[in-house]
Amino acid sequence: MRLTEKQILIAAILGYFIVFGVLTSLRHYNFETQAWDLAAFVQTMWNTTQGRVMFNNLEQVSNHLGLHMSPWLFALVPGYAVFPTPYFLLIAQTAALALGAWPLYLLARRVIGKKSWSLLLAAAYLLYPSLHWSNFYDFHEITFFIPLFLAAFYFAEIKRWGWAGIFFALAASTKEDAILAVAFAGLYFLFFQKSTSDTVNPKKFGAAMALLAVLYLVIAVKLIMPALGGGVLRFDRYANFGATPVEAVKTAITSPALVARTVFTGEKMLYLLILFLPVAFLPLFSWRTLILLLPGLPENLLTNYAFQFSGLYHYDSILIPAIFIGTVFGARNLLAWRPRWERYFFWGLVVAIAIGFLTRSPINFRNFPLHYFRTSAQEDAYRKLVALVPPGISVAATTNLVPHLSHREHAYALNSERMAVDIVIADLADTFGFKNPEEMNQYLDNYLKSGIYQSQLFNDRYLVIVRQGLKFVSD
Repeated sequence: MRLTEKQILIAAILGYFIVFGVLTSLRHYNFETQAWDLAAFVQTMWNTTQGRVMFNNLEQVSNHLGLHMSPWLFALVPGYAVFPTPYFLLIAQTAALALGAWPLYLLARRVIGKKSWSLLLAAAYLLYPSLHWSNFYDFHEITFFIPLFLAAFYFAEIKRWGWAGIFFALAASTKEDAILAVAFAGLYFLFFQKSTSDTVNPKKFGAAMALLAVLYLVIAVKLIMPALGGGVLRFDRYANFGATPVEAVKTAITSPALVARTVFTGEKMLYLLILFLPVAFLPLFSWRTLILLLPGLPENLLTNYAFQFSGLYHYDSILIPAIFIGTVFGARNLLAWRPRWERYFFWGLVVAIAIGFLTRSPINFRNFPLHYFRTSAQEDAYRKLVALVPPGISVAATTNLVPHLSHREHAYALNSERMAVDIVIADLADTFGFKNPEEMNQYLDNYLKSGIYQSQLFNDRYLVIVRQGLKFVSD
């Protein structure tokens, strides 16, 4: 039986969902998720279902919306109330990223009009290394920006402006930098789409969208986030340009040499290669859609925070929709320029996809995490320790334990607690959060010397410090 193109697409989406659904769940089960960031989101969702809306103890401010303007999280609360487990967040994220292939396929079908190219571009998306790393590294609200923005752009392409507006609004609701990405999408429609006699003029739609996005951004960062005790708090990653956003923009404009020194480094040139090689540099053949990479690409290139341009975390989520929209239009432009070379362009993209996947994906043949399907003595010990912690009491623990202990009002990573907790669980072989083992020992001694705690050492490695009067039963 010959499969239809939609059946092939559905099979590919389901394949992605199954593979990453299983692997991200096993990653959490095997204690490879961390306090930052999965535990912060787990506690935020759990607190919200308990009436403490968007609160957690793990981030810089108590209310997550004070740190990141992410009202999209409210869409996940009903599901979390029914399935109150970290696995719900990981599965929801995987499902959303898998489904992003659908609007991309529809967009390619509309723009290029060829079944083979549409399926290949959907495959390029599902095999894209930066998508895999965004999916793999814990949970982040910005990952939902990817399918929402792709769906919005597709609806705009077919002139379903109402649906386009809804999905652009949803995309903007994922995080504050997503708001700016939507604003630049509005500028794309304003400057690069032709005026029409339709009920909705693309230029007017773009202008309205850009204006509303900027207005929303100003309200978010100047009113809502400060009112919740936060604001744009991570601007220290751009400290080489100035202490405030306005100062940084001014410096960037007046000091092109500083911009060049910051951007044109070996690490960042490799980062650009990582982004564009798996799509055969096709976005560069669609200069108009390059505006969609603003401000996301400068956001990652102008920082000296190495994680942000490593290609191994969620920071590429803001770029992925623009990269693939550019890939669609770049492919169309190349095919229109040299239609007789279609076969070479097609197989060139196939080779680029393969190279990207084989060299960078966390699930390629070299990196595939087979150890997720086995257990270790450390993981068995962690499971026993987590099972022994009573619900409701306050706890501070090694970072990889915290996502499993976050269904409580007070849960912290070691050395980040804002109060003396009831139970401290420390893996003495893991000094994450401390400058050195001596600092960790001093931290633990402060609890032990207080006179109100008792301690127990498991397997000569795992120290549990319990407030007197609380029950902590060992095997």
